[in-house]
Amino acid sequence: MAWSTMIIKTKKEEFESYLEDTSNLKGNASSLYIPQTLGEINDAIRNFYIKKTPFTVVAGKTGTTAGCVAQEGVIMSVEMLNKIIDIDKTKKMAYLQAGASFKDLEEEARKFNLSLLASPTESLALVSGAISTCASGVRGFGYGSIRNYISTISVVLPTGEILEIERGKILANKRVFDFQYSGKSFKFNLPHYTQPSIKSQAGYFVKDNMDLIDLFIGSEGTLGVVTSCKLRLSEIPENVFDGLIFFKKEQDGLEFIVKIKKFKNVCPASLEFFDRNSLRMLKEKYSFIPDAACAVYFEQTVGLGQDYNSLMDNWISSIEEYATFSDNNILADTVREREKVFEFRHKLPQLINEFLRQHSQLKASLDCAVPFEKILEMYNFYKEKGENCGIDYVNFGHIGEAHLHFNFLPKNDEQSLKAKKYMEIFCKKALTLGGTISAEHGIGKIKKPFLKLMYNKSQIEEMARLKKYFDPACLMGLDNIFEKEILFKV
Repeated sequence: MAWSTMIIKTKKEEFESYLEDTSNLKGNASSLYIPQTLGEINDAIRNFYIKKTPFTVVAGKTGTTAGCVAQEGVIMSVEMLNKIIDIDKTKKMAYLQAGASFKDLEEEARKFNLSLLASPTESLALVSGAISTCASGVRGFGYGSIRNYISTISVVLPTGEILEIERGKILANKRVFDFQYSGKSFKFNLPHYTQPSIKSQAGYFVKDNMDLIDLFIGSEGTLGVVTSCKLRLSEIPENVFDGLIFFKKEQDGLEFIVKIKKFKNVCPASLEFFDRNSLRMLKEKYSFIPDAACAVYFEQTVGLGQDYNSLMDNWISSIEEYATFSDNNILADTVREREKVFEFRHKLPQLINEFLRQHSQLKASLDCAVPFEKILEMYNFYKEKGENCGIDYVNFGHIGEAHLHFNFLPKNDEQSLKAKKYMEIFCKKALTLGGTISAEHGIGKIKKPFLKLMYNKSQIEEMARLKKYFDPACLMGLDNIFEKEILFKV
């Protein structure tokens, strides 16, 4: 098959950087394909299907669970399909290709005073990867995940067929999809498990009478390749201010969060937590951090009709009630100050990744979520086990959504093995509290053992049958979510 502009690399040293993400898991592949056009991506997938070549799709490589890390076959990158086709100011809609970055989208949208408020934390992430993982981010507390903003996607199935899926057009009848598209009949059953009613990205998203578009969102590169989409944008808030608040006592910080959650007049876009270990790690880069037990970061947007001064006063009164480091706390209401606080919030994941690379260890992190009324119990469980296990750790993240990022910092293989055992214990605890083993990062290849804690064998086999319906040759995104061997048994 001839491609006029397709880039194909067959020497491993030329595409080694495509064989990893931030999980540090190393991959393996025979070649890398980089299509330059939508036609080339369609033709490549048809060619893979004819030749029965396993393939893994790569976007920005910013994931944490090795979902984009191929273990066999070939890699296909969507990075060159990076056009922002149109920003419709009237409809507040962005039409863009799969390889466009959120950084570029934001820059273009802001020309029209628009923004994707639910952008992932990592601005260099690409649209295809974010849809594949149903990404959320630091503003998830206020705006939810990207799922809520996707109105249309174009998907190339592993068989080479193309679906253009518009939200609200193709719905299931309870747990059955039965529809016609471009002259072909589609009929398949959804798994029958019930997902938790909290933020969750563990296995395929399914529910009664669901929209077809939601099945592909968060499917972790296993059901089809998203090549373009339409995203709903919002007007940029009238104003915004950030806060970084330090607490002498951990209990004060946790009580402060509970109070803010109950405050009807305060609805921050972000509400984040950093434990003492997180602050110690960050203090190497930020000398202004006091000897605090914990810290809370928030971002408060001020929309049309909201009173800036009233919102600020509500925050100040709550901060004064609980926080004791008045000279160190930051209320940032200028661009420069906000950038300083924003950088602080995003520095910790970078430091964790650097530490693990230095010690040649895989990422050993969890993003469990529980109902908010159970977050203190989950936090105390993390702390008790973490302090007694003999492995350094940090615990931080989206506490407003009862969703923390617990990260072990193993220094050697022995500690990594021990960390995995504790991670299983933490997952089991989250499930007993009505939670999920993954709130936003998905399962990928790293967390497959924990999926079996959340779903039984029959439910995982239902997932495999669903994948096999769209990928009958079992070629795409193998070993993501569940072991590929299951596909050949169902």
